Amino acid sequence: MSSPRHYRCEEKVVQLLEKKKLSLNALRLVHATYHHLDNHPGWTPSHMKLTDKSGNERVCTALCSILCATTGSPGANDISMIRQGMRDVADADLFRVLELNGRRLRFRYSSALADATTHYTKAKFAILDCGIIAQLRSPWQIEFYTRAEMVQRQRHPMFYLPRVCREKEPWSETKRRWFSAASRVGDILGHHYVFIPELDELCEHVARVKVKIVHQRTQWSEGRLFPRRAAEPVSIVANGKSQTLTRQDLTRRKNWTRVAGPVPDAAGPVQ
Repeated sequence: MSSPRHYRCEEKVVQLLEKKKLSLNALRLVHATYHHLDNHPGWTPSHMKLTDKSGNERVCTALCSILCATTGSPGANDISMIRQGMRDVADADLFRVLELNGRRLRFRYSSALADATTHYTKAKFAILDCGIIAQLRSPWQIEFYTRAEMVQRQRHPMFYLPRVCREKEPWSETKRRWFSAASRVGDILGHHYVFIPELDELCEHVARVKVKIVHQRTQWSEGRLFPRRAAEPVSIVANGKSQTLTRQDLTRRKNWTRVAGPVPDAAGPVQ
């Protein structure tokens, strides 16, 4: 990548990491290695599938201090992120080799992760900022950030939250975590969000949750941002706060093109 802070993350990698439900430090570790491979001369993440001229598996070696400075907490002076991340990915089948050798980390991706990093024509991806990853404080924040980053340049950006599952992670029990994640990410990216839960085929349970993004460059037209009718309460996150809308609130907003007001203010903050 042209910028040392940025790296390309394929949608298949995002989906794989979401499926694994990793801890904060596990996600930080994976993203740090991904950034290292994407910026390291002679490597790309998909090279993790290759062997050398002698038929030996290619294993990358990186300084722990560099990996920690990439996605670890700013100012941290130890490698606890790496130690904890290694422990938390031990059973996730993401690394074929993961060894701590003094101040160096040796790693090779599993076939599943290496395959997911392959670039395909017209495949979706996100250009992530490792500096932002380092500022995030929960796995939900990292997952929300990667999904928002993947679509935010569209005129009408929207995505579906991962991991919404009636049996294991029902919306009623997890929505506060997602609102908190959206508040943190929104403050960093300059976004506001509309959360629209959608029911399953039997209209009994929330099956998925659509998130619409609003910022200075989005081009939502009247009637497209807020639903006219909703089976489940619609919520918004703006300026660090979340709010669940009443039916009256939703009716009043039916033609709004911004989260916090019906008309964008070009001279003011994001609405």
